[in-house]
Amino acid sequence: MLNLAIVGGLTLAAWPLAQTLYARYNQSQLEKEWQSQNARPVAKKPAAKVAAKPALKPVVKTVAADDPTMGQATAKKSKQKWPLTKMSIPDIDLQTYAVQGWDEDSLKRGPGHDPNSALPGQGNCVLAGHRNIYGSYFYKADQILPGAPIVLQNRDGKFTYTTGRVFTTTDTDYSIMAQPAPGQAPILTLITCTMPHTSNRIVVQAVLSSVE
Repeated sequence: MLNLAIVGGLTLAAWPLAQTLYARYNQSQLEKEWQSQNARPVAKKPAAKVAAKPALKPVVKTVAADDPTMGQATAKKSKQKWPLTKMSIPDIDLQTYAVQGWDEDSLKRGPGHDPNSALPGQGNCVLAGHRNIYGSYFYKADQILPGAPIVLQNRDGKFTYTTGRVFTTTDTDYSIMAQPAPGQAPILTLITCTMPHTSNRIVVQAVLSSVE
């Protein structure tokens, strides 16, 4: 019985390490894939138009509980395939590779792009990531300050966003998925949990400031 308890304890202790190693392995593979994709020349696309004075409204509008679309009706589907994208947030020493999808397997590999949201440089590009497991990519999300740059880079270009606000909301607040109003600049939305098994979410929203 004592031996079983010891084995069980060791297994529990080793599980977080196993998750970290799994995440690091996947990220190393994604890095190689990203370098391979970006080593090949690609035709430049017209740069996205950036509003001169973009603004993020501080009011968060909560979607009604009986909304059958769960807020997804406000999100414009990406017609183009998500290109493997490198994300850099210097202020929290983060460099990672974002994949397509919000399913469990995708989020184990890295931050995931909501397939119903826009691509970098367009509309509202929404990414979610773990904060306490499998790489904990967004562990310091709440430490990002207004004005901090967030860079997404892929074969389509280098998109630099400027953080506008960081706040906490509920997991039923789908208004954070909404597209920018006409005339406003494209935005980036990052979502992660506050703590494990809670219904609150930390949200970082940033405005596109330059495209290269």
